[in-house]
Amino acid sequence: MGIPERRKREKRLRRELVMDAAMAIFNEDGYHATTMEKIAERSELSRAALYLYFKSKDEILIHAIVSQTDYFTRLLYEVYDHRHKFRDRLLDKLWECFIKFYEKEPITFNATLYFHQSEMIRNLPKELSDSILRSGSQVVRLQHQIVEYGVQEGIFIQVDPRTLSEVIWTSFLGIVQLERSKQVLSRKIHLNVTRDLAIRVLVRGILKNKITEESFT
Repeated sequence: MGIPERRKREKRLRRELVMDAAMAIFNEDGYHATTMEKIAERSELSRAALYLYFKSKDEILIHAIVSQTDYFTRLLYEVYDHRHKFRDRLLDKLWECFIKFYEKEPITFNATLYFHQSEMIRNLPKELSDSILRSGSQVVRLQHQIVEYGVQEGIFIQVDPRTLSEVIWTSFLGIVQLERSKQVLSRKIHLNVTRDLAIRVLVRGILKNKITEESFT
């Protein structure tokens, strides 16, 4: 590896370290208490050095969110590109995408939901708001396309694909939010159990063909 390549790699790793630090502080202290000073300290950088990589805390957080969303997009593309192969397990595969998206970086997943609130997006600089909206739109489009295929092929019940896509996605979000609230209240969480039950319920209500529940366990 030559010097330019090594420097490029080191810069990428440093940026990733900064994003991880920012997300950890966001998770611990919340958005408003997250500052460039805290991020620099957690990253073991001077404040001046931190500004060589990012201009603001919003830029750091949005880059982390977009990176996570890009991962989600790749998962969804994999399902859509192989939709014919996954035909009898299409709903299961879509649900798996949601789980992998959440489990890869739960903190960034939660930050994604936070920043997709209209108030937060309006307060971002245009470049950052455009970036998060663009990445989010790709995810929504792919989810709709997968569900639309399922409806058109008679795999799913005959309803509006966009609405059905939103029902599936919000079912997952609701479960995650519920379990998060339990965690905040120091109550025992049952994320996996609730998640597994939800997909069984969705299978019964969404799939048109008679596919046994055992296929999804």
